[in-house]
Amino acid sequence: MSGRWWSQPFAPEGSAAAEGIVKQLGRPALDPLTVLVREAAQNSWDARLSDGLVEFGIDVRVLGDDIGAWRSLLLPGPAAESDPDLDVALRADAAVLVVSDRHTRGLGGPLRAGKRASDGATPDFVQFLRNVGEPSDHQFGGGTYGFGKGIFYRLSRVGSILVDTNTAAGGPTGRRLMGAALGHSWYLGDRRFTGRHWWGQVAADDVPDPLLNGDAEAVADALGLPGFADGRTGTDIVILVANLGPAGPEPDSRERTPAEAATFITSSILWNLWPKMIPGEHGSQMRFTVGVNGSSVPVPAPDTVDDLVPFVEALQDVRAGRGVSYSRTVPPRNAGSFAMALGAADGGSRRLSATAARPFDGPSHHVARMRVAELVVDYMPGPAHPDSRLSYGAVFKASEDADELFAQSEPPTHDDWIPKGLSGSARGVVLGARTFVNKQLDEKLGLVPQAGGSGGQGLGELSAMLAGIVPARLDATHGAGGPASGGSGPVVGPRSASGGGSPGPTRAQRGGKARLTGAPSLRIHQDYPYLVAQVKVPADSQTRIVTADVEVVVEGGGRESEPPLGAVLPQVMQWQSANGDVIQGRSIQVPPGEESDWYVYSTYLPDAVVRFRVSQVASSAS
Repeated sequence: MSGRWWSQPFAPEGSAAAEGIVKQLGRPALDPLTVLVREAAQNSWDARLSDGLVEFGIDVRVLGDDIGAWRSLLLPGPAAESDPDLDVALRADAAVLVVSDRHTRGLGGPLRAGKRASDGATPDFVQFLRNVGEPSDHQFGGGTYGFGKGIFYRLSRVGSILVDTNTAAGGPTGRRLMGAALGHSWYLGDRRFTGRHWWGQVAADDVPDPLLNGDAEAVADALGLPGFADGRTGTDIVILVANLGPAGPEPDSRERTPAEAATFITSSILWNLWPKMIPGEHGSQMRFTVGVNGSSVPVPAPDTVDDLVPFVEALQDVRAGRGVSYSRTVPPRNAGSFAMALGAADGGSRRLSATAARPFDGPSHHVARMRVAELVVDYMPGPAHPDSRLSYGAVFKASEDADELFAQSEPPTHDDWIPKGLSGSARGVVLGARTFVNKQLDEKLGLVPQAGGSGGQGLGELSAMLAGIVPARLDATHGAGGPASGGSGPVVGPRSASGGGSPGPTRAQRGGKARLTGAPSLRIHQDYPYLVAQVKVPADSQTRIVTADVEVVVEGGGRESEPPLGAVLPQVMQWQSANGDVIQGRSIQVPPGEESDWYVYSTYLPDAVVRFRVSQVASSAS
């Protein structure tokens, strides 16, 4: 059975005009494709089944040779006076976006808005396709009042979508396919219409209903939709004649190609949905796919994208209870948790899948804020790391007790926490969260003024000022290996080794003493920063013992002889040869042979500047 379009007249008691429904989304600052990714994923996550695994995909398609079936089934379209002119827009070069989820319960519940859902069922079908502005009935869900579904219509040049769903309830109404469109209100003679239209089978009472089961399957097959032949439950939402958005800056921008749109969507998934890619409690997570005309575009794992690694680590700390609690003296007493991790300032990924929808420029100094559903609300900027070689990523996650209060502060697109207009506990929690996060950042970055007088300077700022004593380049690689050098050399000077029964300094017979070369570099290894200095050991005919020391440099360039009580001191941790051999401790024994390169690792102090020294003596065993 084929369907037809039906236009909604205004009821005598009043109705919602289509223009108002679309405008409820506002004008988001985010790219519309990013809004689509965020809103669609929220819907899918809220509809997940008990096993906690959701498969979510977006396919960008050009109708091409299938245009005949689309025109045959969907034309004639709604009245031209309402503006969604399908007849003109449905062409072979038109693009559609197919947004799919599986392992969700589908859009179930009653087919009509005026009917009460049975016990245990949720009226998802009417909430998505018929009603507007209903409060969320999903505990700790990502959405609130369902206004975000307007993005599906807004991305369509003709304000039209098709929805194909297979519900977990099954039965005679388990498979449902229906279209919907939002145009302009209009008149037919003296009768006024809302501008809302539905495509389906029109019942005897002149109300449209979806195509069901076999009829729905036949239409989906004819249109080349994914379908549900494998028996899984879920929903496919098709955005007709999609606007893929601009590529490049104005005034020379052009519309994205399907491949460019798929890359941007992939990047939006990474930056907005990465927490859902990391298995949570009981293994709950989302798996993502992006396609272009059926060909898949890989969605990288977030822990393989350098820009996202600090955020991933911070979230794992929050989940494990290692974060700092946002505690209050009044309920909700625990309103959230914060954690932060370091990254490399020049370690950003250059892959388009990571950069196309990156929400900020330059090294990360941001906090990913999220509610219990772990969908990123936004990236709140904080102060840059005082050491220009370092970046950081942090996470603030609302607690279950405070989740609803944060939800009240969100706009329809859920991309900010806005205290304006709130009162009582909600206002206090949202305002206090920003203050709490800023305080945590200041403390962890060493920006809190020193005790003992006004005008004191934070240790982090002092470190940044003194950093010129030991110029360094930050190597973005994670793991052990020889660092690249850069800048001028550090202040160095040979000194005698101490202890170990050494006979004291002796003159090398051929190549002279071991020496530091280049400048120390800063490396992140297994989530910890280290200073790494390169040491060149000359050729020699005898065995030598080479020892490294590291010391704190005070303002003016002198050596700190008496550290403050309880202060952490830098320590040499290990040596590594050019071929990867690792030796723990301050000293290495270098056998006779040709000139060799070594790398010495020391702990890094974020509130200090350090200097390496190396010394060499002949081994008593030689």
